[in-house]
Amino acid sequence: MLQVLGLSVAEQELYERLVGGPPRTAAELAGDGCDASGIASALAQLHERGLIVQLPGSPPRWSAAPPGAALERLISDHSRVAADAAAHLAELEARFQRASAKRTKNRMVEVIHGRAAIVTRFEELQRSVRYEVRSCDAPPYPQRNPAAVNALELFHLRRGIRYRVLYDRRALHVPGRLADLEAGINAGEQARVTDVPIKMTMADHAMAILPVRQPADVESRLIVYDPALLDVLGTLFDVYWEWALPLQAHHGQAQLADAGRGPSTDEAHLLPLLVAGLTDQEIAAQLGVSDRTIRHRVHAMMQRLDATTRFQAGYQAITRGWLATGSLPAAGAGQDQR
Repeated sequence: MLQVLGLSVAEQELYERLVGGPPRTAAELAGDGCDASGIASALAQLHERGLIVQLPGSPPRWSAAPPGAALERLISDHSRVAADAAAHLAELEARFQRASAKRTKNRMVEVIHGRAAIVTRFEELQRSVRYEVRSCDAPPYPQRNPAAVNALELFHLRRGIRYRVLYDRRALHVPGRLADLEAGINAGEQARVTDVPIKMTMADHAMAILPVRQPADVESRLIVYDPALLDVLGTLFDVYWEWALPLQAHHGQAQLADAGRGPSTDEAHLLPLLVAGLTDQEIAAQLGVSDRTIRHRVHAMMQRLDATTRFQAGYQAITRGWLATGSLPAAGAGQDQR
């Protein structure tokens, strides 16, 4: 137990003998079964740490110092050492980051080849993250078992690192993939579903990994370091994130938020006209209701779809399967054709 404070096993055993008994000489302690060859060294070490005191007389006798005060002082000394080590570690980390910045200063991008190299660099990216991982997840996957639970992500989530993952719909149909999704979501991952524009993983604002080619393969990746490119990729992610549907996973089944509820009759009549670009007045004329009624229905539907614009409402409706693109009326439908 006391080895964490720097005591050896022999020193701890000797100290505990003195704590539980009367003062003793080195010879008496050796007679109690202690290792005679190490008694003198152990006594010297315990005395130096303030754990035992030497009593007057010849031969000298040794007595345990009160454990509370002695061990508290030893713990305090080790706390200072630990604090110094933590400060030195922070300095080393800062030096490493400065050196890494110098190494990548003149590199905008880097290309890597091979499945093993891709998996290794992806793990390195995750290990380097300090605040947030943003990812667009879609097949194909370079790892041999894409259904394996990402243990490193779970570790990071427990430490408070944020994960936001956009899953392509195809990812939900990879055999066994939902087990990994469910583990991440239950641990705190924020997950949404959309039509992913490009496979990508970003660590903070420092690095991104994405395919070299479209459609993506599993043999090559592009590592992006350039801040301007990273800003563009981050903006692209945030736009799709705002439009995507929140994903939940329970017992191996994927569930999209509110996806099970289809449009009401009024919404089903309203949506094709709204997406076609008709004004409130034109929609009202088509449906035979007042402009005010149309404004109220549009507002209520946008709230239900968690949309802030009409365009976003149309996108969300299509994403939820409320509206098939083939059902849209032709541009200008319902207007006078002169």
